[in-house]
Amino acid sequence: MTIFKTFAKTSGLLILLICFIRCGGNTDKGPPVPEYLLQISSVLDRWREGYETKDVNTYIGTFWEEGFLYVSDMGTDGDKTDDVEFDDIRQERSAATRVFERFQDIEIELSSPPEVSMNKEGTEAEVRNRYRIQFFVSDGYALEGGYSGAYAEGDNLFIFEKRNNEWRIAEWHDEAFNAEEIRISNNLY
Repeated sequence: MTIFKTFAKTSGLLILLICFIRCGGNTDKGPPVPEYLLQISSVLDRWREGYETKDVNTYIGTFWEEGFLYVSDMGTDGDKTDDVEFDDIRQERSAATRVFERFQDIEIELSSPPEVSMNKEGTEAEVRNRYRIQFFVSDGYALEGGYSGAYAEGDNLFIFEKRNNEWRIAEWHDEAFNAEEIRISNNLY
């Protein structure tokens, strides 16, 4: 879902909520959203936006360079032989740059809100969400097999760390779905 669709839906709900409150509805706001959740969600928004707009600096800026780790199971849970692992942010920058050069359009959908588990000290958070990503090549170009795009889906496990009062991603574990899991997830039977 694009940011504009999300904005339109959110704006419509906000207008309805304001009308309801002004017309004598329940004024109980519920519990406030914790500041750390707002900050983590903001980082995830920048992560997605940086990737979709192919802005490598915005995208890479959501990670801590020191201690960075990326691991993907490539959709094969039990097979470690095809796993991809980067422990240097320069590898992630290079990989992202190659993707940005290859594809004209990238669309990412993230489940929201993310599931967040905080450590006792409030300095590390395990953050889970579901992702769907579509890649499209430029007109006149094709991927292997003649396809004009690619699709991936799975679960992200991000380890966020708070350093100097700022949250960023230290580790990213991409638990990609295989073709069968994608069909099941999307009820394609």
